Amino acid sequence: MLFCTLDIIMSNVKHQFKILNITGDNYITWNNNLIEYLACEGLDKILEGGNLGDVLEELAKKKSKVNRIIKHHLDDGLETEYSNAKDPKISWDELKARFGHQRKVLLPSLMDQWNKLRFQDYKSVVAYNSAMHQIMAQLEFCGVIITEEEKLEKTFSTFHASQVLLQQQYRLRGFTEYSDLVAALLVAEQNNELLIKNHELCPTGTIACPEINATTFNQGRGGYSR
Repeated sequence: MLFCTLDIIMSNVKHQFKILNITGDNYITWNNNLIEYLACEGLDKILEGGNLGDVLEELAKKKSKVNRIIKHHLDDGLETEYSNAKDPKISWDELKARFGHQRKVLLPSLMDQWNKLRFQDYKSVVAYNSAMHQIMAQLEFCGVIITEEEKLEKTFSTFHASQVLLQQQYRLRGFTEYSDLVAALLVAEQNNELLIKNHELCPTGTIACPEINATTFNQGRGGYSR
């Protein structure tokens, strides 16, 4: 009965985050997502081994649940390979040994992405901010922490050449937190979009000047206006 219930639970759990590809190219995000999910369920300590003060029966249930969570978040090929695994700690360590090198493999590529990241290449502040945080999250997994100063300088130094004056104005505001700079850029972007929208709805010259209206009005009444 217990395993039937777990099977039902796992069928839903499988959709909580992406499975680990058989190539291991998404091991970083998979690793983080699995640990986070197990922590929410109070099961992350199982991967550290030991009895954790639980009685044997309770420990066996927790191990079984963690084992099923891991297996249900593996590519079909990997799931077949680890189908006979009983101890989640062993499976976890083997997967780490097999794909953990992704840190070293990905680091050069991630650093290249960071070096090539430019504010001017994105159509919106949100898109740029999202791209930056995706790279930063993976760099952090590889042991590289991007500081607030580095984030600010990356943004300032990659403004478009035609916006040098604007870039200098933002620098002079003395931002110390990247999030504050992003907030300011979002407000400016929104205001700019509003101005453009208003201009498109009512382009310059489409509404007659007040003086012209007054002249037309007086002439219509048989008068003359200078």
